[in-house]
Amino acid sequence: MANRVLGGRYILGERLGGGGTAFVYKGRDSLLNRTVAIKVLNTQLTADGDFVAKFRREAQAAASLSNPYIVGVYDVGQDDDVYYIVLEYVEGKTLKEFIAAEGPFTLEIVVDIAMQIAEALRHAHQHGVVHRDIKPHNILITRDGQAKVTDFGIARATTTSTLTQSGSLMGSVHYMSPEQARGGYTNERSDIYSLGVVIYEMLTGVVPFTGDNVVSIGLKHLQENPRPIKEQRPEVSPGLEKIVAKAMCKEQGKRYQSITEMIRDLADMSGISGVNIEGGKNPRRGKELADKQSELDDTYIPSLKVDSMSPKQRKKWPLLAVLTILMVVTMLVVGGYLLYVFWPRPEVLVPNVVNKTLAEAERELRAAGLNSTIGVAEWNPLIPANVVIRQQPPAGRPVRAGRMVEIIPSRGPELVEVPKLVGLSLLEAQIAVSAHGFTLGQQDTEHHDTAPPEQVIMQNPRPGFLTQRGVPIDIVVSLGKAITDVQTPLLIGLSEAEVATALREAGLTVRTPILQDFHDTVPPGHVISQSPAPGTLIALGGEIGIVVSRGRQARITVVIPARELNDNTRVEITVEDREGRRVAYEGVHSSADGEVRIPVTGLAPMRLIVRLNGRIDREEIVN
Repeated sequence: MANRVLGGRYILGERLGGGGTAFVYKGRDSLLNRTVAIKVLNTQLTADGDFVAKFRREAQAAASLSNPYIVGVYDVGQDDDVYYIVLEYVEGKTLKEFIAAEGPFTLEIVVDIAMQIAEALRHAHQHGVVHRDIKPHNILITRDGQAKVTDFGIARATTTSTLTQSGSLMGSVHYMSPEQARGGYTNERSDIYSLGVVIYEMLTGVVPFTGDNVVSIGLKHLQENPRPIKEQRPEVSPGLEKIVAKAMCKEQGKRYQSITEMIRDLADMSGISGVNIEGGKNPRRGKELADKQSELDDTYIPSLKVDSMSPKQRKKWPLLAVLTILMVVTMLVVGGYLLYVFWPRPEVLVPNVVNKTLAEAERELRAAGLNSTIGVAEWNPLIPANVVIRQQPPAGRPVRAGRMVEIIPSRGPELVEVPKLVGLSLLEAQIAVSAHGFTLGQQDTEHHDTAPPEQVIMQNPRPGFLTQRGVPIDIVVSLGKAITDVQTPLLIGLSEAEVATALREAGLTVRTPILQDFHDTVPPGHVISQSPAPGTLIALGGEIGIVVSRGRQARITVVIPARELNDNTRVEITVEDREGRRVAYEGVHSSADGEVRIPVTGLAPMRLIVRLNGRIDREEIVN
């Protein structure tokens, strides 16, 4: 892209760097005649319409920021299919490079840099812009020692998939807040947490949490406390350590509620002078940083060995001959090139070959009298492989016949490996899925003999499967070992309705038919006894036998004297109780039988009626 002009005024120069989101070029604003930095978005991202719209909104919001500690955003634009941001060009190095070369810093330098970053955040937060990716890589230190925060507004627009490219996420995860690691809601306090991590690193020279992968580091942000700063640098004041600890609280509500609160505490640090809460830079600290910048910029230049041979000893004629030949060859080459460039040739319009296959594009360009060269293919989630996604010069531009047109084909959607989630906890799986640019799909649960509860036991797609970023991964989470044995609950004294509820909750059933018996103290309809006994282990779904009380039993012996009996006297005894009216005894007796004794039972209270030959002989209530 070198020497390409964007927006009619921005000339691309040397490439300074780049990552998954964009490539950065040194450039020149031909209108204002100034050096600028031009960030060109990765074409894989520009194919996503939602991302482009979101990026425009965020970049325009960032362009509204004007603060000495923020890298200025001059312009946001589009040239054909190229989306770009024009930034203030800063000569210097990143804070990460300074920490690697000079860290840990003196306490004065730490507070001075922290104050400058905090001032940048305060200005941004006051204008409704949250950075979301504060880290030393995004903080530049100028040649005079001033800190400047860059990439405002870009982090929010950037999707998870862009962070995973080129190791960007591995760099960002060391500084992300717990809510970002969890994939939750982020706000100004997320920036405060990240600034706390940056201060920790400036004080100790290391990040607070490390690990083999993004999941392990993300979990530490959520669950662990960092190693105390005092253990690594005893000279750090308790006040400064307390500021870092408060900024890095796991819960947002326990952090500084605004960056202004944090600035006040930084400014109140005892023994630190020259710090202006309104944003003025400490000149003494700035000089120290500038000196370090100069030290880092020093480059060793080897000296050239001088030839000791005297001029008279050199042979001049062979040298002149060689120079003459070189001049002739150069003139021929330059002349040929000028003849090629200025020889009159007709102009043709470059045809539009975007969205055409490589074969079609080459054929159309050849038919138009143009030559073609195929550039490096790029991943594109929307355009199939071997279809042109970009061309240079663009369609419709008049060029000389025979001009070379570069066409960039698509490689199709980038395929990435599905991460292994089996064996991770549900929280770890959420972090891993987000870190690799996927989403969690359907979440089912089932019992497992060995996997503890909340552990992923199955996933689809399988680990290592190549697919597009962003696709959902379905998982099955363990409920733990299935309960096969249960303890029998205590049922004695419960009503039949209460027994039904207790057994249903325990996963058991009642044995039928239900037995009944009299009981002097247990009310009717309540359990007298159960089998197995309470607390016995039985199989899930097993039966429990119960005996239900019929209530207290009434007993009486009916005595009929012989004198009341005639020959063939019919005796009938009727009982009435809670179970209804029934004939308890019926028989024929005579005086020859002597005294007749008939035992009768029922539910107390019981009404007893004795009839002799159909006539009521007696009637009484038995309790």
